[in-house]
Amino acid sequence: MRKLGLGVGLAVLVGSGLVSSVLAFGRGGGRAAAGYRGAVAVGPYGGAAGYRAGGAVTTPRGGSIEYGGAAVGRTGPAGGAAGRYVGGVQVTTPGGRTATRVSTGGAAVGPGGAAVGGRASVGAAVGPYGVAAGGSRGVAAVGPGRAVAARRGTYYVSGATLRTQGTFVRTGFRYYNVFTPVWYGRYPGAWRAARWVTATAWVPATWAVVSTYCSYPAAPVYYDYGTTVVYQGNAVYINGEQAATAEQYAQQATEISNTGRAAKPREDEEWQPLGVFALVRGEEQTSDKMFQLAVNKNGVIRGNYYDAFADNTLPVYGSVDKKTQRAAWSVGEKQDVVFEAGIANLTRDESSILVHYGKEKTQQFTLIRVEQPAGEQAP
Repeated sequence: MRKLGLGVGLAVLVGSGLVSSVLAFGRGGGRAAAGYRGAVAVGPYGGAAGYRAGGAVTTPRGGSIEYGGAAVGRTGPAGGAAGRYVGGVQVTTPGGRTATRVSTGGAAVGPGGAAVGGRASVGAAVGPYGVAAGGSRGVAAVGPGRAVAARRGTYYVSGATLRTQGTFVRTGFRYYNVFTPVWYGRYPGAWRAARWVTATAWVPATWAVVSTYCSYPAAPVYYDYGTTVVYQGNAVYINGEQAATAEQYAQQATEISNTGRAAKPREDEEWQPLGVFALVRGEEQTSDKMFQLAVNKNGVIRGNYYDAFADNTLPVYGSVDKKTQRAAWSVGEKQDVVFEAGIANLTRDESSILVHYGKEKTQQFTLIRVEQPAGEQAP
């Protein structure tokens, strides 16, 4: 697994996969390579405060951050950081990926890795161990190992809006080289099926194929969050009837996810690919975060989560509840951040999904199916 080499004391705002600004840096090991103008003071215990109108930072693992405009930042002696900015930034990861953004906003990072950010344009916060991406405006927070967004519950999105968003995301998608033999060679810890029903992880699944393969009823159950599944206060309504409290509904998703995590499929297990999906939030029209998902005959879900910007991949663990047809999965070691959708929704080109942050917070995201162009190399 690879992590963005930004160091503990560095706060960066990211919007729609693009970086908005560098705010402050402290004890994480980064160093200022150049500055257009400004000043900085460092205290005896590692704290720092300063103003910069532009400059560049080299991270410990070889990434670079170049920024312009006006920015002011402060770091505490324990490695926390905070700041505000007006301007733009370009970030290049150690793997050579580049993102650019111009915006305004502010953010803070605590010494333990938690982060919070506000912005006037699409944005989010990145801490040392987690990412909260996107959103048209508002506030986002990041705790160590997970993202917590300000917008909670569900909201209505029309089918036409989803299709339009899907068109934008697919048009700008450029990560067709993932989940190929070369890609798997770079990430030996990534999950990979020994046997596929079809030839590639990229093949999109239809409901007819999935229902037959997993012996599900022929009639699909779609979970359209914001339409047929609605959060209202602390209650969750399905088709107009209260089904559970918000805490109960999140706990159900966690149990479904953990059932799949505990499963031990054989190494030679056959897997039905569900496809590759870009993950977007709110009105985002680009994405550099994606899921590759697969299911076996017992309803166990496996796959990978890949963050192309941070150049990170983590395995996916989950399952499908056969009675309700709810699919739920978690990523890496974070069992308290659970993604859920109807298994039938994962056969659609665009679908809303839920992300539960423990039992306290739930947010609506969208999955956009992306298909590998003809001629691309398949695993």
